[in-house]
Amino acid sequence: MIGNRIKGLGEVVLRVTDLELMKNFYQNIIGLELMREANDFVFFKIADGYKGHTQVLALFDTSNLTAFGKKLNSIEVNHTNLYHIALEIDKSDYEEVLTYFENENVEIVTNVFEWVKWKSIFIKDPESNIIEFVCYDSEVVK
Repeated sequence: MIGNRIKGLGEVVLRVTDLELMKNFYQNIIGLELMREANDFVFFKIADGYKGHTQVLALFDTSNLTAFGKKLNSIEVNHTNLYHIALEIDKSDYEEVLTYFENENVEIVTNVFEWVKWKSIFIKDPESNIIEFVCYDSEVVK
């Protein structure tokens, strides 16, 4: 088993139908730093990762059909198991993040997960991927 050797999440990749719209959302609404882009992909920095490995969110246009070093015939959107991605925030930033999305008229759902003492803010990006902003709060009562 290698579970104890994993040090963090390196990358999340979303396949998108409108790369420019999604790029603008993650750059201008979420505020992620653009690292690299081309005609069919965009990479954003989420945070510094383990020993210099930057944590990344990548957007791949649906026209980008390469994986495992070869060209794919197609990728069916309805075959994905992705439910949402979560971005960790500090407890002290929770209210500011919530207010920011309210001011941007972004649809918001909040939830408290007592069993792990998490407070979460859920939003949707322009292609309805769910993005969670989550913080640990030791004051959450079970």
